[in-house]
Amino acid sequence: MMTKRFAIIGGSIWGNRGAAAMLETTIGRLRELFTDIQFAVFTPYPLKDKMLVNDTQIEFFDSRPIALIQYFLQALGGWLYTRFGRKPKFSGAVHALTRSDILLDIGGITFADGRFIFLPYNILSIWPSIMFGVPVVKLSQAAGSFRNPIIRILSKLFLSRCTHFFARGERTFDFLRELGLDPEKLTLAADIAFCYKSEYCLSSENSAAVSQLCSHIEDAAGKGQKIVAISPSILVLEQMKKRRIDYIQLFVDLAKKINQKNVTFVVFPNASREGSRKTRNNDLHVIELLRDEAEIQLPSPFYKQFIWVTFDVNTCGIEEIIKRSNVLITSRFHAMVFGLRLGIPTVVIGWGHKYREVMRKFGQDIYVFGLETPDIELCKILDKSEVIANEIRSALVDEKASSNKQFEFLARSNFEVR
Repeated sequence: MMTKRFAIIGGSIWGNRGAAAMLETTIGRLRELFTDIQFAVFTPYPLKDKMLVNDTQIEFFDSRPIALIQYFLQALGGWLYTRFGRKPKFSGAVHALTRSDILLDIGGITFADGRFIFLPYNILSIWPSIMFGVPVVKLSQAAGSFRNPIIRILSKLFLSRCTHFFARGERTFDFLRELGLDPEKLTLAADIAFCYKSEYCLSSENSAAVSQLCSHIEDAAGKGQKIVAISPSILVLEQMKKRRIDYIQLFVDLAKKINQKNVTFVVFPNASREGSRKTRNNDLHVIELLRDEAEIQLPSPFYKQFIWVTFDVNTCGIEEIIKRSNVLITSRFHAMVFGLRLGIPTVVIGWGHKYREVMRKFGQDIYVFGLETPDIELCKILDKSEVIANEIRSALVDEKASSNKQFEFLARSNFEVR
């Protein structure tokens, strides 16, 4: 049997752990479907990801913009070479993009109004593969709207050349239909991470610290404490700054409102780059700001009821934290997905329709709050947490089945082994 080669772009291990959950789930599920398989993973953190993952079946390549431009130029040169009846000899990343059996794009959102600056990146991510006839499948992600004429024209040009598009949410599905894509190439599917399992995790980061943290949480729960997990977001912090809303104060005020001795707060990152001063994909900066403000404003005995996670936590670690919680409050999409997948009552503070679309599937959209100062009645949520958890669990089977459609499609697709 010949080795099947998958190229994957749009995810990473380090940084955004939502992207890691999608990447690890994709690799984990494909390994369950195919016996002889190799992966070429394109990531914005190739050196760090390679250091974190010890797996001979996975090769990491750079997916930063300059690298994608270089790959495209090499691929274009090779494509022109084929016009003269010659066969180009590619190696490394360009070989992976142009000679893999399939390219899977797992980017959270691509080709959309309001994201014009990312349009060249969205195109370069898939163009070399399209150029050489490699099937491109976009796994569950958002796209659209397409009101901008340039975005609309280029989106239709490139998305129509993709083999299949799994739309994450009804609005994306409608946008793509309105764009004129072949209905046979469109499927509505829940986020990839609804199929996540802890055994899919590919990295081992601060495992001893996470184990100690979980023991601390269990000790608190054993003493009758209610556990409230909080996953803030650097993105929402920046969005609120633009609107002159104090995101940090919002959480401090929320804590003040529930100043009770029987509640322990665990503040953790769903995107982290420990040791980096860069804020992109790094919620550790928000946690540090929140910790400093809480220490100033909260009474010392109450402040001691907070656990601050200020180090890198991988997807398995995030799952361990969330599943020990009574309630999750988050501004991160995939922290929300993890909360729902684990049957944990989940409250969302964020912008965009993507949160509400998913939460509505679980009957939980009343717990989605926009960027204006939300009125979160956390005490009431804690009091009825078991009722909410049962509502979530009853809807989870369908959402997992919806997510798994993508892998069922890949399992039955007869892509040519190159």
